Amino acid sequence: MTSNADYHADPAISASHLHAVAASPYHYWKRFIDPNRPVVPPTAAMRLGSLVHCAVLEPDELSARYGIAPDRRTKDGKAAAAEMEAAGIEPVSAADMEQAMAMSASVRSHPDAAALLKTGKAEQSFWWDDTISGLRCKCRPDWMTNDTLVDLKTCTDASPAGFARSVAHWRYHVQADHYQAGTFARRFVFIAVEKTYPFAVGVYELDSDAMDHAIVLRRQNLDTIADCRAISEWPGYSTQTISLPRWALQTSDTITSDDF
Repeated sequence: MTSNADYHADPAISASHLHAVAASPYHYWKRFIDPNRPVVPPTAAMRLGSLVHCAVLEPDELSARYGIAPDRRTKDGKAAAAEMEAAGIEPVSAADMEQAMAMSASVRSHPDAAALLKTGKAEQSFWWDDTISGLRCKCRPDWMTNDTLVDLKTCTDASPAGFARSVAHWRYHVQADHYQAGTFARRFVFIAVEKTYPFAVGVYELDSDAMDHAIVLRRQNLDTIADCRAISEWPGYSTQTISLPRWALQTSDTITSDDF
């Protein structure tokens, strides 16, 4: 089984690559190709997301991967934390562990979410060649059961309208299309769990309009990467005339040069 580290080290095109090039080819190059790119540490939200994923999808691995962080303000605490990290155990706060366990319990108590996670396997890696662009691609679904992919998302609002906004903002629909292209899975289902009490859970599939839009966006992103590779150029934002956002033109206040 491919480790998470080995998967991320492979240069094949993942959904994260597609999201980066959607900002600009320059963003993509600086994040994934630039030999002098810095190592970007995970954010607190990313670390919590990984902890929750382990608690929900791989609970048997939780104690081997995570432990309650000792008090680093003391000499003994610093030494204990260093020993944990050397052993491959990530120290987390008691509050984060409690939060992750509460979120996991909420997911597992949701009947539809529990049914999806009853059988299957977590964190399988897939590679394939995109026949149009010729690019080598990869994906690593959170969970796969039969012909269904399950993706666990932590969020602030798991309501239908709230999560739909998250899908649009974070391009989760493009991720879904990419994963289905690589696995030939028939369904892609999101389990969304809120990060605050009462840790509400929503289970969602995207409609045909969302997925049709995802197909177009993903193809544009793959073609952009292929085109930029062909000419070894990775442009950023272009020089152009821009307009103010509509809300800025709707103010009732008029500012003149005399105000400055």
